[in-house]
Amino acid sequence: MGIDKYNSYTESGVEWIGEIPSHWSIKRLKFLTKESLKYGANVPAELIEPGFPRYVRITDVDTNGNLKDETFRSLEPEIAQPYLLQEGDILLARSGATVGKSFIYKDSWGQSAYAGYLIRARINTKKYDPQFLYYTTKSNGYAQWIESITIQATIQNVSAEKYASLYFSIPPSVVEQQSIANFLDKEVSRLDTLIEKKQQFIERLKEKRLAVITNAVTKGIDPTVELKPSGIEWLGDIPKHWEVKKLKYIFQNLNFRRIPLAGEDRASLEKVYPYYGASGIIDFVDNYLFDEAHILVAEDGANLYSRSTPLAFIATGKYWVNNHAHILKHKYGNIEFWEWLLQIFEYYPLITGSAQPKLTSDRLMSIQVPVPPDTEQDSIITLTKPEISQIDNLINKTGETVRKLQEYKTALISAAVTGKIKVTEPS
Repeated sequence: MGIDKYNSYTESGVEWIGEIPSHWSIKRLKFLTKESLKYGANVPAELIEPGFPRYVRITDVDTNGNLKDETFRSLEPEIAQPYLLQEGDILLARSGATVGKSFIYKDSWGQSAYAGYLIRARINTKKYDPQFLYYTTKSNGYAQWIESITIQATIQNVSAEKYASLYFSIPPSVVEQQSIANFLDKEVSRLDTLIEKKQQFIERLKEKRLAVITNAVTKGIDPTVELKPSGIEWLGDIPKHWEVKKLKYIFQNLNFRRIPLAGEDRASLEKVYPYYGASGIIDFVDNYLFDEAHILVAEDGANLYSRSTPLAFIATGKYWVNNHAHILKHKYGNIEFWEWLLQIFEYYPLITGSAQPKLTSDRLMSIQVPVPPDTEQDSIITLTKPEISQIDNLINKTGETVRKLQEYKTALISAAVTGKIKVTEPS
């Protein structure tokens, strides 16, 4: 496939689309479908029955539009019947954190119905290629459109009526649409493979990082040191001269000093000092509560289970902390050593609540950890930190490569579906 430019362009009249090839047209989604856009089945679906239609929710589909490898819910056939999907149906998320997310249904998924938080667009396949239209929902322009109609909403929501008014730039023939879609299928697949390999490499680096830190803070840096049972299941053997103590004897809990600030209150404040929550800096404010280094540990939220970001981290300088992070002031020792130790700990057995996971202060402060002499903590950090820094640098560089590949993929899709580039079959 080759990439070129069309001979002439004209203004589309749609800001986020811009110029389009002169022979293309602009159409709203409601004129591209066989029937009106339709909301999904707003019913409970707890059954898992062989032969029953699958009940597809937006959370069942990954960022690449593929079904996740997990157990699905199903619907009784008579309930599912009005919501059964056909090859090429485009599904659009209408509210919440996933608003604007989209995917296209494939027959290979098996007989499926769709959930109430989704809106179905059944494309008129005699005139329009669903895959081409689906790629438009992966473009920068589409993201801008979603943002423009949800930015001031308290609860993000895009109704079927709003989706029906969404503009698409359309080549005149299905063949031309399919050529562009086929080109993007190949290029996106190639880019997704590259991205996946980079992400897998990052995961291996994170595993290595964890292994290096775990060994350093639980066994020390002297491979010949005599060990003893720690008496703690998760910890195993530790150097004979180390102690085991509960966190309450190592740290002072400063939770009584934290103050939450509502988002609407923060909006009018000058952005000067970091405002920390359970997963790190979430905003900036015009004042501070602390002016010394402390360790913050997530108190609640889904990240307690997913661990997509560190559960323990050091906050330095002047900063504010809300009521979603525990604040620990170390009484002695090396703060970086304690941070590493708290990063590797498995908090799962201590977490309460399912709808809103929580790590209480009492449970946190009762955790038992190994305690080397202060001088040995310093040595562990000094000798291990260069290796950890090297791993961190590699993780960051690879992450930046992933970000650039993802940006390039979106830019390529955007250019192809608006005609900024011309996709042609090789001669």
